[in-house]
Amino acid sequence: MENNKNYWKTGVIITLIFILGYLAGIATMVSLHYVRERRFAAMRSPGETLTLLAEKLDLNQQQKTAVRTIVRRTREDLFQLREDARPQVRRLLQKARNEIEALLNEDQREQFDRLIEERLERLMRGPRGGRPPRRDRREFD
Repeated sequence: MENNKNYWKTGVIITLIFILGYLAGIATMVSLHYVRERRFAAMRSPGETLTLLAEKLDLNQQQKTAVRTIVRRTREDLFQLREDARPQVRRLLQKARNEIEALLNEDQREQFDRLIEERLERLMRGPRGGRPPRRDRREFD
């Protein structure tokens, strides 16, 4: 009987650690998004990147044109890569969520679902509680 009790406690502790790790992962994603959006704003904009390179490297017109082409192409490639990976990331996260839910009783499952929904709402509001960050691609000259 005591052995069963210890087995149950161990299972609960492992489950809680896994849930906390999952939630920490969500918090990390939000933090990284904030850092990228706020602290490295110059690197976010291809126009600003091109201007910075042109000034710092004293590029001639031919080099500026070539760099502009490279930056545009790379931006499109990165955007496409992100779009291609998005479904796979969602599937992995959903799989983890399903596995966690399978370990929980009904009350725990309801609490877990509420926790996930709260995290997703915060993620959609953005780091400062406002609107979600823009996901569109802006063209540059």
